[in-house]
Amino acid sequence: MSGKISIAADLGASGGKMAKGRFDGEKLEVGDYFDFVNQPLSLNGNLYWDLFALYNSILKGMSYYSEGQYVASVGIDTWGASYGLLDKRGRLLEPIYHYRDMRTEKSLDKIYEIVSKKEVFELTGCQSNRSYTMPQLYSYIEHGDHIIDLADKMLFLPDLLEYFLSGQMSTERSIAGTSGLMKPEQEDWARELFRKLEIPEHMLTDIVDAGTIRGEVLPDIARSTGVGAAKVIAAPGHDTASAVVGIPGFGINQVYLSIGTNVNMGIELSHSVVNEKSYKGGFKNAGVIGQRKILYRDFAAFWLLNELRRTWREEGRDYDYQAIMDMVISCQSRRVYVNADDTELNNAGGNAKEKINTYLRRTGQETLESDSEFARCILESIALKVKYCVEFLRGQLDIPVERISGVNGGSRNYVLMQFISDSLGMPVYGGMPYATLAGNILTQLYSLGEVSSIEEIRQLSQRSFDMKEYLPHAAEKARWDEDMQKMMEKGICV
Repeated sequence: MSGKISIAADLGASGGKMAKGRFDGEKLEVGDYFDFVNQPLSLNGNLYWDLFALYNSILKGMSYYSEGQYVASVGIDTWGASYGLLDKRGRLLEPIYHYRDMRTEKSLDKIYEIVSKKEVFELTGCQSNRSYTMPQLYSYIEHGDHIIDLADKMLFLPDLLEYFLSGQMSTERSIAGTSGLMKPEQEDWARELFRKLEIPEHMLTDIVDAGTIRGEVLPDIARSTGVGAAKVIAAPGHDTASAVVGIPGFGINQVYLSIGTNVNMGIELSHSVVNEKSYKGGFKNAGVIGQRKILYRDFAAFWLLNELRRTWREEGRDYDYQAIMDMVISCQSRRVYVNADDTELNNAGGNAKEKINTYLRRTGQETLESDSEFARCILESIALKVKYCVEFLRGQLDIPVERISGVNGGSRNYVLMQFISDSLGMPVYGGMPYATLAGNILTQLYSLGEVSSIEEIRQLSQRSFDMKEYLPHAAEKARWDEDMQKMMEKGICV
């Protein structure tokens, strides 16, 4: 592939990032990052994503990379669950709703009156929250909104954007897994659930694997951006799946931690796990690439810290992440914790310090005073949640955990990574702050025939990217074990 580049676009809730990748036959070089803002729109009481601004930013990025380059391929990944409805002429019927839009406020409760939460898990292998596609689609039924009856096709966000580029409609498997509407083994739609909820099935498209070539960039886009007849490749559409694909040396029975606004963490397996224990543990199943599956959980992470930073700024103090890490290191642990899944802590706005102390009082813990104490509480709470999930995989589900790797932006927080290592009493590997982009591009190389298997993808990643090893402080584990037991009894880290 010498002389050719592949372009990846990774859209997140707060912004997008693009990169180009060049493979020299031995190593992959990913870089020359192109950033843009993702600014949601609040209109007449509803919250939307600004789809066309995102699409135009991707076109600008393609134009930027094509100057003096031969572009072989393009792939897009995004956050999960967001979708567009199209009419019979392929036109959008409505703006793209934000997953925090309040139309779904009561949708899950209504769904569970029709189909129990346990039955939904048995039908899908997934435990949805209100941001998932399932409650979003059901909200049309709930509110008698007939626009869903006009929809000829539904495409998830990365599939929609790649349809704009290629003119071809299909649904990539990993992004479909974020809908809560796939069968547990992620091979087909959970049509029985569609029928029980009266969600139309005719708008579903064929499911394709990551690495499928959708077609070439449409001629007018090829000319305006300069990318020529570049192939549009279905990257793992869900950003977490792209990140998992790109982890160096990763494989079966290894745990990943994709750390950012939220933590999405899980273990790669060859099969889905749908039983009473995985249900009670709050785990979900999704596909990645090929026949690989992940059993995972997700919960808030740097969202909590960013809310704290917002409160500090309102009080006249602005700390960057390095300053926060220094504060945490200089502070003794108060050994108090919050639940990263707590609804009130995850609501935007308000005084984050007051919210944390209210939670601590409600759960019978001591309150905090200094900025460093609040910051340490957040990082230790994230680490304790990770510890609980890993211990559940090993102890309750009898799944061996061979290695733990932390990737994406939060992996640069070496204090958090060390807390996780100490809490588990085992080495943790961290790095690849742009793992999602790397996995996106690695999948494109797989599609183009530069690598021939998922094992070769991970080997190439291992040759191309470095990971830092965090070794546990042996004396710390007993403290973390004791704290986890106490917090489990309070229902905090579960």
